[in-house]
Amino acid sequence: MTSQGSTPLVSSLLGSSLHRPDAAAKAGGRARYTEDFRPDGLLYCAVVRSPVASARLLRVDTGRAVKAAGVVRVLTAEDLPDRRWGTVVHDQPVLARDVVRFAGEPVALVAAETKAEAERAAALVELTLDPSPAAVTLADALREDGWQVHEGRPNRHEAARIRRGDVDACLRDAPFVVTTRTESHRVHQGYLEPRVTLAEPDGAGGIAVTTASQAPYVVRQGLAALLALPMSKITVRVPALGGGFGGKLHLGLAALAAVTCLATDRPVRVVSSRAEDMRAGNPRENSIVELTSAVDHSGRILARRAMVYLDSGAYAFDTPMIASIAALQGAGPYRVDAVDLAAVPVATNTCPTGSFRGPSGPQMVHAVETHMDEIATVVGLDPVAIRRRNLLRSGDRGPSGELVPDVAMGECLDIAAQRLETWRRDAPRVGPGRHRGYGLACAWWLTSGAPSSATVTMNEDGTVTVATGGTEIGTGAVVVGVAALVADVLGVPFETVTVRSGGTGDGLYDSGSKGSRTLYGVGNAAVMAADAVAERLRAEAAERLEVAPADLVLAGGRVGVRGVPQASLALADVVSGAINRTGPVAATGRFRAERPVLEGSSLENLRFDVFNEATFHCHAAEIELDTETGRIEVVRYLAVHEIGTVLNPDGARGQVEGGVVQGLGYALSEVLDVGADGAVRNADLVDYRMPTIADVPREIETVFVEGHPGPSGPRGAKGIGEPPVIIPAATVGAALGDILGATPHELPYDPIRVAAFLDGIDGMDIDGRDIDGRDEARRP
Repeated sequence: MTSQGSTPLVSSLLGSSLHRPDAAAKAGGRARYTEDFRPDGLLYCAVVRSPVASARLLRVDTGRAVKAAGVVRVLTAEDLPDRRWGTVVHDQPVLARDVVRFAGEPVALVAAETKAEAERAAALVELTLDPSPAAVTLADALREDGWQVHEGRPNRHEAARIRRGDVDACLRDAPFVVTTRTESHRVHQGYLEPRVTLAEPDGAGGIAVTTASQAPYVVRQGLAALLALPMSKITVRVPALGGGFGGKLHLGLAALAAVTCLATDRPVRVVSSRAEDMRAGNPRENSIVELTSAVDHSGRILARRAMVYLDSGAYAFDTPMIASIAALQGAGPYRVDAVDLAAVPVATNTCPTGSFRGPSGPQMVHAVETHMDEIATVVGLDPVAIRRRNLLRSGDRGPSGELVPDVAMGECLDIAAQRLETWRRDAPRVGPGRHRGYGLACAWWLTSGAPSSATVTMNEDGTVTVATGGTEIGTGAVVVGVAALVADVLGVPFETVTVRSGGTGDGLYDSGSKGSRTLYGVGNAAVMAADAVAERLRAEAAERLEVAPADLVLAGGRVGVRGVPQASLALADVVSGAINRTGPVAATGRFRAERPVLEGSSLENLRFDVFNEATFHCHAAEIELDTETGRIEVVRYLAVHEIGTVLNPDGARGQVEGGVVQGLGYALSEVLDVGADGAVRNADLVDYRMPTIADVPREIETVFVEGHPGPSGPRGAKGIGEPPVIIPAATVGAALGDILGATPHELPYDPIRVAAFLDGIDGMDIDGRDIDGRDEARRP
């Protein structure tokens, strides 16, 4: 890791290399995942799914399945109350009722004594379907005469819209008007552990749910509404989690397992096969983005109009919320005084889409940064100059009217631009048919301020237990970051802090691991609780040492008088004394980010309206293009991030490197291939091309820009989970444009699409250009 700036580390612990307490168990196969729990009497549940994208469901014949060996119960919609669920719009049934709206929609559930018996019986369920027309693509769904996915309701949901200033006047009067239209694709989150849930009767009229989830309290809330059970009757626990990336934020399979458990009064497990997961697992949405900007002679952007269409699939799910985030990104990290930014969720007869690390981020950054490069070409500026001229500055307001007090975008851009110059100078010549290009892209992102809580308890032996409903999803934010913050406050060794997390029985409410917020939210709550515990410890020790509490410090597992090392007490003694005198030494912290004041903009249907604790980022890439095959190789990659104080450098660097690779998969190879019939045609990890070690750049350099601590984050920390994944597609696109003089507008940049683009520009003499990217007019 390379760091810029001079902000000192807050302690010898924070900012240092810290080990993962859960690493040995995971590496040694001792960590327990949801599938590892096998209670007595366990039933296995198979899901019968619709084979077609759109049809009337005339009959579900379960007669043969009910009689099959080992079958305990078969459920259809007729066996369940007609309740719907969803993130914003409650429109999705647990099992299809009367209509099926996507290929893969659950229609029936078969519970049996073994997995094999459940699957054999599921194959015996007969569906009588009357096929209907289908709106499979965004183009289909947006047509005036397009098939309505939900009869009587338009396919277009309400737009999330931000307006400020007179955009029409600016577009009418500006010297330049530039329009860019891009299209993006669906991608799966690619987590290693498939979606899985175990539901068990608790013997008291409720259920205990074990599930692979990023948000156990969200699961509990959704189940309570669907099952008409009090939340106090539902316990949700999350053991070790094998990846989520946003794909395990909501109910997932919990509803299917829960209704079957209640129907059989036995433990029930539902687990998706890889194919089921990829066909019905709520992937990142495909989209159409059209940006139009009014630009003056100097390259200053006067106004921008954005129209974004996001494919929600058959049910609304997360897309109304994601549309708000997309609208907020319509201007990018640039000052644009007049804006009309709209994002519209659109229903299609396909699998409902959902959250994926940086929701709407990759396609919006790609669209905005491609648009910036095209503006640069029109006005005759290079890509860096057009960005510098328009960057947000400290004290500007974002699109929704929030004040952005500390903007580090310029520093990030300068580092990336300098690195590209170095790469250009050092690059060797390439062989025939291969061409080298250089590009960069900028972005800003948020740190969600959603609610968190944590309880810190001092044990009699001086060790510490932290309890939180926050979930450790593999980033280390909870088991390392939160533990380190508490250890720092209480002056104890890192190894003496144990974090119990991931369930409604482990700690108080948490919003879930999402939005780059886990360390920020849970960390803030934990610091508040630890501060209260520290105050209690100082008060107790002050009585015994006969000094003022303010004169005491906590360090090395002791409470001592500042400047008098010999006057100290072991924490264990202080804790025992406090327990006997006034009760347990524990405190709970609660955190919710304050709402900023929004000024100057008109907001419509924005369910997410601010970039809390904004972070700033710039990536740069050196690529080689093989014009015979259309294959792009990323040779060198730089990721520059401003994320406030870096508390756990190893963890932060891991987030960046993993996010870059995931973002390059989105940019270069991954695509869920949805056929004309609405079914996913590559529902396996052979035909769905995730990056392997052979596809990773030879060099990924991470730079953290310091000196910009977040005003509300724990010790100045902000979020880092999502930003690395949202920029690589735009960065590779810029480098490709550096070679070709134009950037393809359709993602991904896989060999098939790049080759087709090259065929479309056959008249251009690529070899006649400065093929090593040293074209001064386009030099970043």
